[in-house]
Amino acid sequence: MRNIVYIDPQSIRNLAIYDHSLLSQIEGNIHYLCSAFYDYKALPPHIKQYKIFYYNNKKNNISKAISYLYSYFVAFFLIMRLHPEVLHLQWLRIPTFDVVYIKIIKRITGCRIVFTAHNILPHDTGKRHYSAYQKMYRAADSIIVHTNSTKRELLQLFDIPEAKIKVIDHGLLNLSYDPVLLEKQMEEYNRHYQINGKMVFSALGYQYYYKGVDVLAEVWATTPELYENPHCKLLLIGKNRGVDFNMTKGIGNIIVEDRIITDEEFYYLMTHTDIYLLPYRSISQSGVLLTAISTSTPFLVTDVGGLKEPLDIAPVGWTIPHLSADVLRQKLLWLLHHPEEVKAAKDNNEGWELLKQHYSWSRIGKLTQQLYHV
Repeated sequence: MRNIVYIDPQSIRNLAIYDHSLLSQIEGNIHYLCSAFYDYKALPPHIKQYKIFYYNNKKNNISKAISYLYSYFVAFFLIMRLHPEVLHLQWLRIPTFDVVYIKIIKRITGCRIVFTAHNILPHDTGKRHYSAYQKMYRAADSIIVHTNSTKRELLQLFDIPEAKIKVIDHGLLNLSYDPVLLEKQMEEYNRHYQINGKMVFSALGYQYYYKGVDVLAEVWATTPELYENPHCKLLLIGKNRGVDFNMTKGIGNIIVEDRIITDEEFYYLMTHTDIYLLPYRSISQSGVLLTAISTSTPFLVTDVGGLKEPLDIAPVGWTIPHLSADVLRQKLLWLLHHPEEVKAAKDNNEGWELLKQHYSWSRIGKLTQQLYHV
């Protein structure tokens, strides 16, 4: 059995779900180096967990960087003791440092390096980290991407052999919520959101510029058929990372809340959403899209990255060719005036089942295991 070191410095919330779901499907002696604040289910017995990354609770970038570098100092001695055959890395937090670190590990241990490129380059950074990522892609023995479009983009942007790149889907993200607590809070949620009986459009979780939610808010706030309509509602709920929602103030059918959402509340909101909105400017693949699929929630996506690939499998949502106020407005109004189409997508049980099989962790785990043995 292979000796595998799997490193994810960011393993909290959705990323913890991702790691748990993937690693639970892989055989071998797995050593999981993760965040000290890992917050998902307990891992199976064959996975040894080392909670060594503490940078998430630091107050400023300097202390975060120092903490991150110290964690990798600790990781170095762990890796030297474990002497893995495979080192699988998720995410780069300080790309220039991470690349040098991985090269040193590879030179000393001779291990196979697998890198998952969740995004080809970090969001909203332009080409600032291009050189570091080029070096990472060259140093890796195998690169996992989640969509065919990401593979094509990676080949266009970077000088790397195609044989290195393996397309392995991002699996479904099944929220770990407490059903008893959810039941207790259901009445409170119903009273607070008042969305029963309305057509609900949602964009939940962290609110970033690259997600296009600023355009979504502007479209809603400037379209009388939307903002004056008592039969529909827009939910923009989640921690705001610099998006201006001032134009939504005073509009009764928009709820904007800048805060972290509990898993119970996220599940409630997702299952009470009629159309989940992902009008992204850029992305490779979206974890929250996989959450929408896991809850059988119809979705609207921009044709960027691999967002529309699920729609090639089953017609359970809609796409717009690019993000612009006019295009998005047209599609939102069309959906509002065609509730029968929304219901048909929601009730497409065969389509949802096909998607859930395609994005199943058992299938994804097998493909990852095979890559470890190349």
